[in-house]
Amino acid sequence: MRSAVLLLGFTGVLFGADSTFILQTRSWAPYTRTYLGSGLIGLSSSRLATDPAESFMAGVYDHGEGDVPRVAALPAWNVVDVYDGAHWLDSATAVQEFHQTLDMFDGTLQTEYEWVDGDRAMGVRVEDFVSRAEPELGVARVEITPKFAGPLKVRMPLTAWPEPKRYPLEKLEALEGEARNQQTIWYPGHMNPRQCTVQQNSARLTAQPDGTSVMITEAAALRWPANLAGSAVTPQPSKDSCGIEVSFTARAKRTYTFEKFVAFTSEADAERARTRGFAAVRQAHATAWHQLWQEDIQVEGDPALQTIIHSMLFYLLGSATDRKDVSIPPMGLSTAGYYGHVFWDADTFMFPVLMALHPEMAKSLVMFRYQTLEAARRNANRNGRMGAMYPWEAGPDGTETTPRFAYQNALSENHVNADIAPEAWQYFLATGDRAWLETYGYPIIHDTADFWTSRVTYNKDKDRYEIHGVVSVDESKIGVTDDPYTNAAAKKNLELAREAARVLGKSPNPKWQDIADKLYLPRKDLVLIDYPLEFPLTEREKRSIVDQARTEPAGRQAGVMMEVEFEPIPAVELGDRSVLPMLMDKTIRGYLRPPFNVAAETPSNQNVNFLTGAGAFLQQFIFGYAGLRFTADAGLSRKVTPLLPQQISRLVLRNISVRGRRMDITIPGAK
Repeated sequence: MRSAVLLLGFTGVLFGADSTFILQTRSWAPYTRTYLGSGLIGLSSSRLATDPAESFMAGVYDHGEGDVPRVAALPAWNVVDVYDGAHWLDSATAVQEFHQTLDMFDGTLQTEYEWVDGDRAMGVRVEDFVSRAEPELGVARVEITPKFAGPLKVRMPLTAWPEPKRYPLEKLEALEGEARNQQTIWYPGHMNPRQCTVQQNSARLTAQPDGTSVMITEAAALRWPANLAGSAVTPQPSKDSCGIEVSFTARAKRTYTFEKFVAFTSEADAERARTRGFAAVRQAHATAWHQLWQEDIQVEGDPALQTIIHSMLFYLLGSATDRKDVSIPPMGLSTAGYYGHVFWDADTFMFPVLMALHPEMAKSLVMFRYQTLEAARRNANRNGRMGAMYPWEAGPDGTETTPRFAYQNALSENHVNADIAPEAWQYFLATGDRAWLETYGYPIIHDTADFWTSRVTYNKDKDRYEIHGVVSVDESKIGVTDDPYTNAAAKKNLELAREAARVLGKSPNPKWQDIADKLYLPRKDLVLIDYPLEFPLTEREKRSIVDQARTEPAGRQAGVMMEVEFEPIPAVELGDRSVLPMLMDKTIRGYLRPPFNVAAETPSNQNVNFLTGAGAFLQQFIFGYAGLRFTADAGLSRKVTPLLPQQISRLVLRNISVRGRRMDITIPGAK
């Protein structure tokens, strides 16, 4: 067996696309929708690709009366409706020769099929993307090729979604009836259309999320073929839709192209995109994605695994940005799952991957926690605690947004505080930016540590501190005393506060050390305590984690794709290659939904696209098989002897970021 780490300077050479960046299907079913994301805008897929698709903007939420804030669905902007003279193309359409391709290297979704309507047939080809070069620009291009001659109509609207059936989740103590179905209460936030303006070849719709003063503009610059036979252009302004209809007489077997350039900023930006043209806008977008792919996790020996890695990176990057101080909900910009609220998922499972590959995007996550620190301080005061009490479910302004039926989590799932402090510390370690630590990181670490001074209970008889009445990481366990993960995370939070104070030459709160030294740490449920908390465990304790993982194929928490992803790490620490193929397979099997490798929260549910699981899966390669950790001396160092599963002949972490430098880290497999 051979293990080595090679550090190579970044050359800036752009590698080309290969088949591991392509996911495609020719089958109508099974179908789990994928999504495209620019970090600021997300667009869900559909089979037809011409019908309304959910689209979300980072940081845009509604707040309906009695309801929790929800990430709001933008008016559907991708729609291109086609009328063949008898019927409109819709979900009841008969389709043949269906082919949909997700090109992750270029960041596009291409859809082709033949629409068959009685004796009429029409070829349809659609390409959609949200520009990575201009993150508030969406583009849809539809080509239609009728195999018959006759009158056609094409509509290009911006369409508001109907108001949802609301549930008063701020007040509802228990879920009953249909509300017990998670998908029923995960409807997107609603935006009311306010003003429609239609001109000769453009449309502009403003909309307002319920319960807010925010106004969102969608400006569409439209293009269709010139000199259409018998053409008529009809503006179609209405209360809920804003667009243009083009009617004309089609020739058989001629292709007609319709394009929408939709800017979420201004008409001028949409017009500039149209003037540049589809090819130029697409190329700029693809080039921006190619630049992102210079930072990659590459494996040799298992092309299917490489495709999964690219899928998880593609989806995570689709909801990550360096343009705004926003964090990432569990499903990112793909759906309204978990209402779009921010959990510890972003801090613990997504942030470390971004910090290693794209620190400029990782910074947005931790800066969101800094920008909402004052809200966390108010929350602590409201609950009779010291320092800062970060919410279990954070809304866009950092206030507590947990629904009433789950409010025990808001009050007692306090480990979230101790998940945020390491994020701030890791950013400092990885960048070495002492000024950032003093201005932004230390206030987070200081105030979360102070929280624990008011949260612990001193047991005089046993001369130790305990933490009573928490909700465990396993949320079925409520009212727990001395939850292993919560106590270990709190101890780490306190120790990081002392270390940060030392680095900055500040006086630490003396309670931090006293509590950290005497805080009771149960030695069970050790997976997350081994990693990411990095508490020293005995070889026997690490072996117990591995043995439990082998005997419980479904994992803990009904197989949630979070903690399960870290089970290979103690096996690497033990140098046990024999179990790695099985443990890796366990972290993938059952979670990926066809045809686009969309990750589900559990093997048995349809809560997709679960970016928490995607981030956790990717951590296996950086912090597991490569053995890396964020460290004070070098920013990122090998702390564990690398070890690869048998099917991987080589692992390359391409252009890993280490204190402003980019380098390749190469791990050879066994001979």
